[in-house]
Amino acid sequence: MPHKSVEVSVEPKVLIWARETIGRNREEVAKKLNISEETVTKWETGKQKPAFIQIEKLAALYKRPLVAFLLTEPPQELPAPNDFRTELSIKHKPLTPKTLLIIRKARKLQASAIELNKELGNPIRPFSIRTTLSDKPEMVAERVRKEIISTDFNISRFSNSEEAFEGWKRILEENGILFFQINIQQREIKGFSIIEGDLPAIIVNKSDEANSKIFSLFHELAHILLNKSGICDMVEDAHSLPIEKFCNHFAGAFLVAPEELLNNTLVRQNKHTDVWNNKTLKIIADEFRVSREVILRRLLILGRTSGQFYKKWRVENVKEYHPFGRGGRNPVKACVEERGKKYVSMVFKAYDQAKISVLDTADYLGVKIDQIPKVHEMLSK
Repeated sequence: MPHKSVEVSVEPKVLIWARETIGRNREEVAKKLNISEETVTKWETGKQKPAFIQIEKLAALYKRPLVAFLLTEPPQELPAPNDFRTELSIKHKPLTPKTLLIIRKARKLQASAIELNKELGNPIRPFSIRTTLSDKPEMVAERVRKEIISTDFNISRFSNSEEAFEGWKRILEENGILFFQINIQQREIKGFSIIEGDLPAIIVNKSDEANSKIFSLFHELAHILLNKSGICDMVEDAHSLPIEKFCNHFAGAFLVAPEELLNNTLVRQNKHTDVWNNKTLKIIADEFRVSREVILRRLLILGRTSGQFYKKWRVENVKEYHPFGRGGRNPVKACVEERGKKYVSMVFKAYDQAKISVLDTADYLGVKIDQIPKVHEMLSK
């Protein structure tokens, strides 16, 4: 191993790439390493070589392996998904390092899933439905429902929203879409989608409540239908982009079909009013396994409430988003929740067919070797 004080020749472009892909500026790096910003600038312009110990610190700060700093050129990496958060919510701020790491992790999981799929010789079943922003979200939602939901499907078969979330997730996985849950404690995003690669992926915030995750699933599905990866906050206001309005409309229309809502007993009983109390909204929302806001938004779109009442209700009832606490971390449970049963099943199938080793299996699952049997046991529950 090189002496800690030995200077290392590092390609300046690689240093800049490593810093920028974690969302750090030179001033931040200088503070983290307790050095001057001028020193960081000299490293990145080739005027000075960093010592080996400084490279170790940079690797830890940028979350890159040491070998990455030996590259002669920055590696070719896919860019982050398009940022479709509202102007109001992002306030022109770039994504934080924590969020960029989450996106990097999701891309790694997606690449692993594609690799496993090829190892197993599984045929790719691409999600074939595509749409454009000029299409009507209501009609697109109806078409997708007919394509992916069996005729005997009934949302009432799920006893609660958690079960409904698992059911919807399973349907999307059966239709060739990868799904990952990642803990996003920072409030700058609610979810994102990745369309690049043979298997598109949807990522939702594990910290959200089930109803919120259900809506995120289908908002991100709309991005896949539009063939446009996106980082989203699901906020809809005067600053929202047309694509986000489309995705929100599609998600609501998919989860709450117009004829089903209009034929709902409570909706029919209140057909002469456009004012809805929270108790009624909650009863209806619970039947569809969505939030009260989704139901009221659907009622607005279907002409059963006014824009004035909807805006007033939102001001009074939609609070600032806070992640839903999940308590301590169980690595075995977290493995299945984060990667999804489809991904975990592929890992065990590859191991059973001797295509990967036990060390590979632990690496794919992100657990210790002695935890592998527990993951397998949880998979069957």
